[in-house]
Amino acid sequence: MRIDLACGLNVGDTVYNCFMESLIVKDKISYSLDTYPGYTDTKFFLVDSNNQNHEYSYKDLYLPDLEGECDEEKSWVNWAKDNKDFLLTFDHIETIKEIYKIGFGNGFDHKRKMTYDEIMQK
Repeated sequence: MRIDLACGLNVGDTVYNCFMESLIVKDKISYSLDTYPGYTDTKFFLVDSNNQNHEYSYKDLYLPDLEGECDEEKSWVNWAKDNKDFLLTFDHIETIKEIYKIGFGNGFDHKRKMTYDEIMQK
């Protein structure tokens, strides 16, 4: 989620994690450069449908329609929700997310280069 969208969220709003599981905002804390030099973030304290408490950074939360997300992020969410059991076997989902997004972007760059090369051969 973009920071501007995260700042507009209030207590009681519904957001989603990468598995598209709904979470309700209980509280949020924004860290600024004034308070913590070199660190900016907005942390959300959330509750799921089983009344389990969770803490997420705004970067790991999504709106229901994936508003404001890039194609890499949308693809990641769609893949993650279909492969939840596999992903939960890992401790660092953030790392897998970055690898997925880099691979997604590199795939398009490769396709674009191949298309250019093919055009030049003709």
